[in-house]
Amino acid sequence: MLTSKNENPVATQVLAGEVVTGWDASERLPSRLESFSILKQRTEIFTDWLKLIGAKNPDKRQAKIINSLDVCGEFLIFREYTSANRTRLIGGCTCKKHLLCAFCASRRGVKNTQAYKEKFNQLQAENPNLDIYFLTFTVKNGADLSERFIHLRSAMQSLLKNRNHQAASHRKIKTEMFKFIGGVFAYEFKRGSGENLWHPHIHMLALLPKGLRCDVEELKKEWLEITGDSSVINIQQATNDSAFLEVFAYALKFSEMEFIDRWFAAELLRNERLISSFGEVRGVVVDESDYDELLAAHEPYFDMIFKWSNARYIQQHYVEHNSEKEQLNRENALMCSAALACTQG
Repeated sequence: MLTSKNENPVATQVLAGEVVTGWDASERLPSRLESFSILKQRTEIFTDWLKLIGAKNPDKRQAKIINSLDVCGEFLIFREYTSANRTRLIGGCTCKKHLLCAFCASRRGVKNTQAYKEKFNQLQAENPNLDIYFLTFTVKNGADLSERFIHLRSAMQSLLKNRNHQAASHRKIKTEMFKFIGGVFAYEFKRGSGENLWHPHIHMLALLPKGLRCDVEELKKEWLEITGDSSVINIQQATNDSAFLEVFAYALKFSEMEFIDRWFAAELLRNERLISSFGEVRGVVVDESDYDELLAAHEPYFDMIFKWSNARYIQQHYVEHNSEKEQLNRENALMCSAALACTQG
């Protein structure tokens, strides 16, 4: 039955399997395919709703989006490295509509998690006296999503501007945020419970030197002065990877919205930047590819193409590679055949 909401595993659970130690072990391939199947099904049900109910009389751009969602994830190409016993996703069909497509949202979340976790690890290796904190900032719920998002974004910009002023020795401006040497944050959106109003909020990871204590009450006071409608801030030390998953699951959480809200919010926010950083965490480069990083070329491997059929991924082809020339030729052939299949639906 076509419904307007998903009841699948929460976003952070889906991402967790992609960033754990040994995530690419060959014996985990069935588990990865199962997770990807869940994500594909989410998007498939949503796309069916769009066709029948959600996108009435779509314009040319919207029709193209619907078609892209339809074929996303139709084919996946995995490479198994036989000596290393590791299997990686190296190609397939993707639509890159991460606010609408659960599969692409998960790949975006994985890439962000990997890149920023590496940066935080680097900073902690250089200075072991740094702790990671997880912060949440909220504003008052409202009926107008655009107005509430702009309000929240402006408030965070003002808070970080105060931090920059203090860093530049403007002594008249002081903020508890100055104690954090850097951080990264994402905007998240959902309906608030009870009132059914939009509840935009920010999840942030930030680095605080040991021995320094963030005065939460002072930070709440400053936040209220900036927002004029909220002093709600939550802060706790992050002791594992769950905080990274919570921050970078922002796009995947769109797939947990009511379908009508998902379509509306994605259309409204499609050109907005929903991740930002400050201080020592700025400048992180996130791989834009939807696929896993390749291992060394000399590592022996074989490739597998999986096709989406009857609500699951079924293996279609198996190609073993020997010489480097053959590897290159086979790889080009695989990519071309998959790309052709994607464009043809």
